[in-house]
Amino acid sequence: MSVDLSQFLASVTGAPPVHQAPNSRYRDTPTAERRNPDDTVTVHLRRRFVPQPDASATLGRVRVRDGDRIDRLAAEVFGDPTLFWRLADATLDARPAALTAQPGRVLRVSAAAEALGGTGA
Repeated sequence: MSVDLSQFLASVTGAPPVHQAPNSRYRDTPTAERRNPDDTVTVHLRRRFVPQPDASATLGRVRVRDGDRIDRLAAEVFGDPTLFWRLADATLDARPAALTAQPGRVLRVSAAAEALGGTGA
């Protein structure tokens, strides 16, 4: 018997899986299934490809201050600390914490590529 974990969690909690939340970087990422040797099925997210920075409009810039954290900057800029990934995507830096390591660095604030018709996948 195969159970889709996403559907099960949605039925129990009444909420969609976390990756489908509107502020999730994985919102539009499709899932895939893998059949295991014991005949169970594992559902996982497919790889998310980060959109090229020029695929999204520049909304502005933000300067890193001493002691800043990427989630705090996201809260300041977007009103939501969980959108830190948008700052990282705009710089193509795979290490979000590195974005705030140097006070004075200027980070690009961009619109989500998904909002402009891209999927990020």
